[in-house]
Amino acid sequence: MTTENPRPYVTTQDLRRLLEAGDPGAQLLLVAGAVQLSPGDSDGMALISRRELVAHVGADPAENQLTEQAELLNTLIRLQGA
Repeated sequence: MTTENPRPYVTTQDLRRLLEAGDPGAQLLLVAGAVQLSPGDSDGMALISRRELVAHVGADPAENQLTEQAELLNTLIRLQGA
């Protein structure tokens, strides 16, 4: 099952949903201009996995850490021309 943010950018809410997913294989994808939370491999541009996010900000990050991570991912999206 995937959940979707219909916008082509990552929000702190998207990152919180990813952390709450529990499944270490869960990831955020960009699919057809929308950010999606996927439980595992799926079609689309992989943005970050839960495992990677925890490695960057920890399991219980502060809001500013999520804001910084979202900005980095949004820069990646822009650089890829998505």
